[in-house]
Amino acid sequence: MNDFLVAVELCTSKVAMAVAEAGYNGIRVIHHKVVPVSKGMSRGDVQNTQRIVEALSRCKRDIEADFGETITDVILCAGSQSLRTVEYTMRAKRSGNNLISPEELQQWRQQAFRAETMAGETVLDAIPQSYNIDDNIGNPPDSVEGMSGKYIEARYRLILGKSIAERNKHDVVEKCGMKVVRTVLSPIGSAISTLNENEMENGVAMIDIGAGTTDVVVVKDRIVRAVGVIPFAGNTITSDIRYHTCLTTDVAEIIKMKYGNCIDEGFTENKKLVIQGVGGGETKDVSLDFLQQIVEARVSEILEAAYYLIEKSGYINKIPTGLVITGGTAYMEHIKELARAITGMRVRLANAQGNISEASQRSCFDTTACSIVGALIDSFNNESEIDEEHTVKRIDARPAREASIFKDQDITRLSPREQRRREKEEKRRLKQEQAAEKARRKEEERKAKQAEDEEEIEDDEPEDEPVQEPSKMETRWGGFIKELFDTGGSN
Repeated sequence: MNDFLVAVELCTSKVAMAVAEAGYNGIRVIHHKVVPVSKGMSRGDVQNTQRIVEALSRCKRDIEADFGETITDVILCAGSQSLRTVEYTMRAKRSGNNLISPEELQQWRQQAFRAETMAGETVLDAIPQSYNIDDNIGNPPDSVEGMSGKYIEARYRLILGKSIAERNKHDVVEKCGMKVVRTVLSPIGSAISTLNENEMENGVAMIDIGAGTTDVVVVKDRIVRAVGVIPFAGNTITSDIRYHTCLTTDVAEIIKMKYGNCIDEGFTENKKLVIQGVGGGETKDVSLDFLQQIVEARVSEILEAAYYLIEKSGYINKIPTGLVITGGTAYMEHIKELARAITGMRVRLANAQGNISEASQRSCFDTTACSIVGALIDSFNNESEIDEEHTVKRIDARPAREASIFKDQDITRLSPREQRRREKEEKRRLKQEQAAEKARRKEEERKAKQAEDEEEIEDDEPEDEPVQEPSKMETRWGGFIKELFDTGGSN
């Protein structure tokens, strides 16, 4: 299995598994199995573990039967509606004047995975943006290796997700007898497999319209600058068609893909689609003009939301190569023209391409396979990480945040949240030290006073006199008599 990599994809409408090997003309996907799932996942998150485990187990059995090998280690490709990104900066004083090595840069990236997050969140990916080395500002990540300097500042784009959502996906894989050795997020995988060199260098935005979510990725200077997720996609269009036509979900999906049109072509009300009722039921007439209105409205909402995320990233005027649209909804008629009308940008429809051998299985060139193919490409490009133990980001085995891999180096976090947290911890520590010091002094004073009192008692103590044993009467009634004297002898 050393010459092959296996990827597993968990998404809203399907579970997929692919096996690939490296070749001279790029990777060759030799096996690609897809099993549809219904109501097992919602917007990229596991809802029914049993259904997803059954679907993935079926994929595994079929792949192993064709491949002739037992699959144990896999690359997980998955997204989620909860993904969000934040900027993160770290500073440190370097010891000595050694050149910056790949190992040091990797240590920095691993330190970013330990960044402070909100409750219930975890760092899924840390993408280097730029480095400042002494007075050299804004160095690209690919130009830092070999430089030297006393101070270094690293900027990252952290992709955060819900801890429980990621743990559920790992649990699904483990229940199928496999282990996750690397994770590639679906938006990143789609961008890797669909974008070309010119687009990534000059600036581009990719929109992957899936079933439950729409992923948006902005790439500039070959660096991922922003990642966003819209919690609605192709299923929203299908749901609206089903609701307004009173058809089943499966029939509504077929109608959407076969007759859905994103731009009005002048349909008239007399052009209708006649659907035969199931089991001898009444036929239903669906106006193509009305169908077009539903599709155009929902696709417009998706594209407008994607355009908003691109604007919010600050790169709307820095991506001259425009938009690349992929995913299952990319097959709809005139979606390219609608996207151009809404955004005013260049638009290209894309499937998986680039470093993929033509000898690969044909299904991996489908627009719905972009994520898993991209995960394989990225993993082959970074194959050394798979063998390193610290790159296996298991949610239930994350290293402690306080642990530092820099030993004697002075690490200073720039995050305001972290700065406030450390200030509070420092104040709390000082208060505890002051309270402990105060208690220590008080205890010393008490012991000193006790020692002085004992010395005075020894000096004033009279000579010992013979002790007279009390009588039985005194022993029996002495306490009672004393109590009467203490109470004034009443009663």
